[in-house]
Amino acid sequence: MAEIRPLSVSEVNRSIKSILLERKELKDIWIKGEISNYSPSGAGHIYFSLKDPTSVIRCTFFSFQNKNYKGKKLQDGMEVQVFGSINLYEPGGYYSVNVARVEELGKGDILYRIEKLKAELNAKGIFNIERKRPIPRFPKTLGIATSPNGAAVEDIIRIAKERYPNINILIAPCQVQGETAPSSIVSAIEELNNPKWEVDVIIAGRGGGSFEDLMPFNEEAVVMAYYNSRVPIISAVGHQIDSLLCDHAADAYVPTPTAGAELAVPEIEELENYLSDIENRFNQSLKYKLDIARDRLHLISNKHIFLEPRMLLTDRIQRVDEILNRIFLLGKNNISTKKNLLQRFENITIHAKSVLSTKDKQFRLALGRVDSFSPLETLTRGYSVARNKKKEVIISPAQVKVGEELELILKDQKKIKVEVKEK
Repeated sequence: MAEIRPLSVSEVNRSIKSILLERKELKDIWIKGEISNYSPSGAGHIYFSLKDPTSVIRCTFFSFQNKNYKGKKLQDGMEVQVFGSINLYEPGGYYSVNVARVEELGKGDILYRIEKLKAELNAKGIFNIERKRPIPRFPKTLGIATSPNGAAVEDIIRIAKERYPNINILIAPCQVQGETAPSSIVSAIEELNNPKWEVDVIIAGRGGGSFEDLMPFNEEAVVMAYYNSRVPIISAVGHQIDSLLCDHAADAYVPTPTAGAELAVPEIEELENYLSDIENRFNQSLKYKLDIARDRLHLISNKHIFLEPRMLLTDRIQRVDEILNRIFLLGKNNISTKKNLLQRFENITIHAKSVLSTKDKQFRLALGRVDSFSPLETLTRGYSVARNKKKEVIISPAQVKVGEELELILKDQKKIKVEVKEK
């Protein structure tokens, strides 16, 4: 029987940790309970437990996560819900929750809905970085979609005018909180997108507020209005905790309306420096091109051809003469060649007549010989050719019968009919 090797404590804890980390149902979950054993560390980490009437689970809220927590100070006895994933601390041999977010009870359902909508919109590509457009560097008209009575619009106008006094500002007033806020924000953004207003960049948002006050900017309709904006749009909703869905859909986002104005509108000094830089670069470029042109002109003007321009004409005349001479010689040679060919054709005619005469004599001689052997020639000497009705030539008495009618062919193809009386 093989001996079973015992596992070390570390091996067991490592195996359990790997199992916990692989379970999807233990990742990104919400857990609610009462805080107990609250213990902040000197490094900024927070350790506490969550308990209900029958169970307790340890929680670790690391400093890089809890630095964004702006809610009520955590303490024992507080009813909260935490968002995070289950992990196992190998040296201690206990599992705990690595907390990413802590919320007081009452917000959990809303946060869950926001996270769900965020995942759906992200899957559709609404938050893709590749589709985001750069903010125009020097806009002529700034559009603002916000409440006309809040401090946000005043801050944006003040900062914009301080930075660039000649900027055109177009305000599309809207409700930024309450049940009618989503549709009002959408209408304002759509109006600023109307081409007749010639808006170059839009700032849409509001000043700070509570969790509930900022909820309109997490509504799908508002997020899609940011996404569908034809004009580059900046999300400027005053908040410090996490981020709103409209921030992800906008071309850029800032934590405050003031920062939005600073991003959208350049400083007049910056513009003047930019124009001055453009002017200097233009002058340098123009000077460089003039120097090059001057050097080229100097180089060309010192060439011998420009010092003696007649040489350009004499060279052309000489070249024309050479071409004419070549044309004359080519024409002369061509005429001579054609003349020789013509003479050869005349000789061919004489030779052809001689050959034809000889062939004619030979033909006539051959014709006379043929005629001497022709049956027709024999007929001229008093002979005839006998044929029966089948046009068969009679060469033997055995071919005919007494009383049979025959045909005699005489000279000049004349014919007579005869009857055999006796053979």
